Amino acid sequence: MSLAAIVLVIIIVVMVLVVAAYLMSLASSLMKVASNLSKVNAAISEIPGKTAPVEDVLNSLRKDLGEAQGALEGVLAKPRR
Repeated sequence: MSLAAIVLVIIIVVMVLVVAAYLMSLASSLMKVASNLSKVNAAISEIPGKTAPVEDVLNSLRKDLGEAQGALEGVLAKPRR
């Protein structure tokens, strides 16, 4: 085998190793992203359950604000002396 053939084989082997290392690095990064996405998905799925009690509070606030608005409109409707 000539020297040029040996150098060519070495270059090809090095290129294959570099591509393999890059693909392993990419796979590792994608696994981390998938792990983080599963954590985010779990956190997002909990939001409806945690925000359900807020509706009662908001309804109470709406009622109170409606009463306050009515009282303020009554004050504004009174004639000035």
